[in-house]
Amino acid sequence: MRGWKGGWIALLLGWGWVFVAQAASLTQCPLSFPVIPPASTELRQQALADLEGLQDPCRERADFFAWQGTLLLVLHHPQKAANALEKALMLDPELAGAQLDYAQALAELGEKEAAKDLTLTVLGRVDIPQTLHDWLADQPGLWNEGVWQTTWTVQSMLGHETNFNSAPSSNLVTLTLLGGNVPVTLGQSQQPEAGFAMLTTGAVETVRHWSDSQLQLEADATNRTSQDHADSNLQWIDGSALWSHNLGDGTAGAQAYTTRLRMGGQVLYEENTGKLFVDHPLNWTGLECRYGSGAEYSLRDYPTDSTLNGVYTGLELGMGCQRGQTMVTATGMWGVDHAQNPLRLGGDQSRDDFSLTASQPLGQGLLILLGQWSRLSDQEVYSPLLGGMVRGIIRRGGRIEYDYPLNKHWTVLGYLDTLTQDSNISLFTLSNQALYFGLRWGGN
Repeated sequence: MRGWKGGWIALLLGWGWVFVAQAASLTQCPLSFPVIPPASTELRQQALADLEGLQDPCRERADFFAWQGTLLLVLHHPQKAANALEKALMLDPELAGAQLDYAQALAELGEKEAAKDLTLTVLGRVDIPQTLHDWLADQPGLWNEGVWQTTWTVQSMLGHETNFNSAPSSNLVTLTLLGGNVPVTLGQSQQPEAGFAMLTTGAVETVRHWSDSQLQLEADATNRTSQDHADSNLQWIDGSALWSHNLGDGTAGAQAYTTRLRMGGQVLYEENTGKLFVDHPLNWTGLECRYGSGAEYSLRDYPTDSTLNGVYTGLELGMGCQRGQTMVTATGMWGVDHAQNPLRLGGDQSRDDFSLTASQPLGQGLLILLGQWSRLSDQEVYSPLLGGMVRGIIRRGGRIEYDYPLNKHWTVLGYLDTLTQDSNISLFTLSNQALYFGLRWGGN
């Protein structure tokens, strides 16, 4: 279904409008509207928000309701999309693109026979391009419930990092022995390694929709290689399954995901997590927001040293808001990593994690800002050899990224990443800065 959603079918059918960018006020309807929805979910949400306040001045415009319906459809709100598309077809019953979008909305709402009838009506029209006619006629399973919609991306970037091996910032560690404190100099292999690297990522996502539910499967693999520091080459794999169900205007669901991290040919870290969540809309003047909460249970294993293994349980609160073309999301999580082995240094560990993400179109591209702050506190003395202190860690990170689309499939992107970790035990202080540039290729 994804292959003909909304906009490009409209284009094939001759919705030959040219979008005129103008500063339309709340009392003036724009001269025309786009026909192809933006590529990303964020930009689609922004385009939908831009239509607020135009319901009254555009109440006699079929293209307004057709564009609104298209956006709602690609954002997976079939009922709202059907309502908007009905209005478009009442104003212009011959709007073929709106007819097909309406048929798709009906199919997602479970009204398959009505969707098939409407599609056959469009198929019988003599004014549609032969290529589209042939494509529609060759889709016997077009309206089957549970059609998987798949997208993929491949990304390759070249960059520089200042600490490939996550080594301590200080090359001295003070050991507490019976005879007193003894400073020890770390070997060369325990000191930060800097240099250039290639970062390659492949990702695939597939989604299956029902009238009120959605199942989303994702997998991605990333490989970081450096010719000068082969012992610090990293590979990590992530996979997730997310099920969500609409409850009125809100959503409830469950997610399971897994992570594997390899370095120098060894698996260093494995994580298997389950999560439950709910979210709800919150409308303020000039803002569209959603807030939610969740609970997480995670098994965290270290195959090279099983004494580090832990079980994490935590609660999460989050909110995302949009105003015009700007989007901001904030998340906080509070939990405890329970030691599985009583010999684990530091015992149980409490964690507080906060993140903030903001995005804003800039020129023809998208500017993205990310910030993270974490506090980790052990519940027991970490080691008598390291001063007999209870370890505390403060971690701060940030990223500035810019994505510039060249066309439907290709995007140029670059980002600057920084991470700083402070601790009352010098062995756990570190920092890393990374700068990468590259290309992303995607399709469906």
